[in-house]
Amino acid sequence: MGRIHARILNDMGVLAGIADTDLETAMNVAKTYDVPAYETFEELIENVQPIALIISTPTSSHAAIADQIASKYDDIRGLLIEKPLASTLEDGKRVAEVVKRKGIVTLVSHSEIYNPIVTKALSLIQTDAIGTPRTVIHDRRGFVEPSRIASLGDVYEDIGVHDFDIMARISQGPASLYARSHKESGIYNSGNVMVDFETGAQHIFHLSRQYTGRRRYMDVSGTKGSLVLDLFGQIIKIQNLDQAPMAASDTIKLPERGATIKVYGEPVREALNDFVACVKSGRTPRVNIDDALSALEIVEAARESTKTGKVVNIDVKPRK
Repeated sequence: MGRIHARILNDMGVLAGIADTDLETAMNVAKTYDVPAYETFEELIENVQPIALIISTPTSSHAAIADQIASKYDDIRGLLIEKPLASTLEDGKRVAEVVKRKGIVTLVSHSEIYNPIVTKALSLIQTDAIGTPRTVIHDRRGFVEPSRIASLGDVYEDIGVHDFDIMARISQGPASLYARSHKESGIYNSGNVMVDFETGAQHIFHLSRQYTGRRRYMDVSGTKGSLVLDLFGQIIKIQNLDQAPMAASDTIKLPERGATIKVYGEPVREALNDFVACVKSGRTPRVNIDDALSALEIVEAARESTKTGKVVNIDVKPRK
């Protein structure tokens, strides 16, 4: 992800430098874009004096690095933190406290929120295109090399945060959560989560990093109709309840941009555009620190339910 951020920032004309604890990696990337390379973020800040930074490091280090940067460097106006904000809610709250106190614009890269197909689907839901959502199925599966799992954390914090954030923009209020998971090398690597809201809405999550291929689908059933989203293909199929079951559905397909750009580049680019604009203007990003904390609350509830085998009560707050 760091390489992707560097490429897009260079395209935007705002890449100032690269830091990586593997200096050779930093130098290779920096050479591509003719910017300086450093072994530590402290050296980068002291020599380049940037106004904003992107933290794209192993998950367990996000909170400590963000806390140190926000606490020590008064000239930093913006932080983009790769998802998740932190490995634990406690660490996330510590980061939130300091960035809010220092007035630092903070975007946490739940990049799926910036996927135009998700944006369009949320708009359709908010404008009552399918009525009140009742059942939402989130299917997010892919493969991660076992050697990388430890640096990414469990499946809930690594990929679940995307769909937990999407859920919070569709359904809110008190709910009960039940989760089960399978481990790889002692870490939850695939799992199923079910969330039942008191409003009657139900969200079901299928999360896996041990699947051959890649799947990113959502199926939203409402009181008036349904949406089926292919997040990779960037297609939404809309079916109304008053149509015959075999009737052709309306289809919305966004412009093709090539597989790599569709899957990674465009949502990340949109997130970076939002970040840079927010640093300049001081406004709040589309995925802010409170959104990240809300997602981490659901991550920890899923962990608790998986560990105990019991239902956990949660309260999903409305997104602004």
